[in-house]
Amino acid sequence: MRIGRVAAGTMALAATTIMATSQSAAASVTPRIGSDHTYSGRQNTPSVPLHKGIGMAHHQYRVAVYTGNKAGAGTDANVHLTIYGTRTYVKHKLDNSQNNFERGKTDRFTLGLRDVGRLKSITIWHDNSGEKPGWYLKKVTIDGVTFKADRWLATDEDDKRPWAHLERS
Repeated sequence: MRIGRVAAGTMALAATTIMATSQSAAASVTPRIGSDHTYSGRQNTPSVPLHKGIGMAHHQYRVAVYTGNKAGAGTDANVHLTIYGTRTYVKHKLDNSQNNFERGKTDRFTLGLRDVGRLKSITIWHDNSGEKPGWYLKKVTIDGVTFKADRWLATDEDDKRPWAHLERS
């Protein structure tokens, strides 16, 4: 009986030691969410600042969307944007508290997203919802980079697509 208790006590002590060691090792390598630390996979090697614990750089993109001044150019459909860069891409729904994408209007958004690297292209589209979803998009600018469209994003105009893939101008 006594040998069994000693063995059980030794096993419990070993398990506690292993857990404490692994927790302290993890705490020294992986910063907590919301910290100002960086993590590159190796200790003491700063890399990319963490954003919400995902380990990716965070970038504030300033996006301006220009709707054309043609009759019926505005849309109430849900508009989405994909930004492609040299490192990766990100998708985001463009929406705020205002009535966006109206005829002759410029809508501005500040998007806190993952850093994609140097901007290469975008895809912008709408979900074709609403009574008259067709939309005449003049251009989009992101951080001063222009993506010209000058086309309808509509299933009943031009090429009948509610989306456009645009290269930087």
